[in-house]
Amino acid sequence: MNQNNTVNIKIEDIYPHPDNPRKDLGDLSELADSIKKKGIMQNLTVIKGHFITGDEWLEMEKEYKEKPTEELRNKMNTIHSGEWLESGYTLIIGHRRCAAAKQAGIEELPCKVVTGMSKKEQVAVMLEENMQRNDLTIWEQANGFQMMIDLGQSEEEIAEKTGFSKTTVHHRLNIAKLNQKELKKKEQDENFQLSLKDLYELEKVKNIRTRNKILREAFNSQNLASRAKSAAAEEKRDEREKTIRKMLEEKGVKKAPKEAKKNYWDASEWDTIQRYSLDEKPPKSIRLKKTEEQKFYVRSYGYLNVITKTRKGKKELSPYEKQEQELKAKKKKIKNILAESTARRKRLIEDIIAGKADKVKDETGEINLIWQAMLQMDTCLFKRRLIRFFIEKDEYKATDEEKKAAQEKIDKIGTLSHQMLIFMHTEMTQITELINYKSEFNQERGEALLQGYKALEPYGWYFATEEEKSILDGTNEMYKKEEAAE
Repeated sequence: MNQNNTVNIKIEDIYPHPDNPRKDLGDLSELADSIKKKGIMQNLTVIKGHFITGDEWLEMEKEYKEKPTEELRNKMNTIHSGEWLESGYTLIIGHRRCAAAKQAGIEELPCKVVTGMSKKEQVAVMLEENMQRNDLTIWEQANGFQMMIDLGQSEEEIAEKTGFSKTTVHHRLNIAKLNQKELKKKEQDENFQLSLKDLYELEKVKNIRTRNKILREAFNSQNLASRAKSAAAEEKRDEREKTIRKMLEEKGVKKAPKEAKKNYWDASEWDTIQRYSLDEKPPKSIRLKKTEEQKFYVRSYGYLNVITKTRKGKKELSPYEKQEQELKAKKKKIKNILAESTARRKRLIEDIIAGKADKVKDETGEINLIWQAMLQMDTCLFKRRLIRFFIEKDEYKATDEEKKAAQEKIDKIGTLSHQMLIFMHTEMTQITELINYKSEFNQERGEALLQGYKALEPYGWYFATEEEKSILDGTNEMYKKEEAAE
């Protein structure tokens, strides 16, 4: 690569490089004003010749239609959009300066003309120059680093040339693995407020398809982070499940049949003899209860259950006893689903209090949503409920050290809305039954819970499954509809 002396080139003869990693040059008005007053303070770098642009090709087509000459036809037959032409100059460094100068009405620009530069070298120089800018978008940075990798550079080389840390380069390359069309769409959506912090949460999800699904379905930045954390936690559960399943299968426990997956919670059909939490480390060894019946394993949200067929007694159940047994099974299933929602809700509120979740834009509106939910649930504002949130047990069962540690956490709570979220959560936790003795839905309690979750939506709350939401809005098939009065 050789550099010639600086020359002044007409701005109309300078073309942007089609592979410039910076696609959006941003607001040029301030730079244009500066150039008007002070001129170009730094030379541009160009190469001789340019790639024919789409506009040039359209102009030739228009010219040929108006005056079809053989010379122009032969030229069009040998040149197509993107073809290299020896005329003009192509920018390597200085795309913003050139665009701002054009906006300022400057006719000539001082340029260094470089010769002997390959296409690969052109792109590499532009990338190194652009990647050092602090106003590039996330999408531009991610794609820029990926282009450098595609050109044969290592993460270490990129870090050295651009001044970014190896960790930052690695993060950006992971972002480049996402669906770039969807990423750019979210980045350009002002209401979404995409942040690097949220994308780093997304990076913790190992499965790239799951990452793209979250990116596509998320409705704001907080929701993206919430979905990512849940997905990462679910991946850990899946890994733990595999470990426990292997240990169970070695003990002769088989995968539950399809009918068991649907009604394993029905005590008249199945007995749960052991339970393993998938949010905890798998046990080092497994000891199973001795039973005559074949043992099966079945996944239930955050648990792996070991079940057996219920032994049929000689006594036949009466219709009333069957109804009671069925109601008991339904209550058990609803309680399990509510417990799973409660655990996710608590994790989200803990993140909000710890500052790990993005702040909501409308703080006053958020406080109003929380307050409305608290009113609907007749929330009691007892200090011991704040303490209970942090020690996860009744206050009288806690040691003095546990109470002191909880109080220190309470003292650090920064805003009123955070305290209100804890009170709302503890009141929601009290609602464990949504079904009455007739198997009918308790609409008042369900609506109260939904109001609470509505208050958490600005922080990214979402229902993981349709079943979870149907339990709260009364549309689940387990509920019997009230008979209409005649």
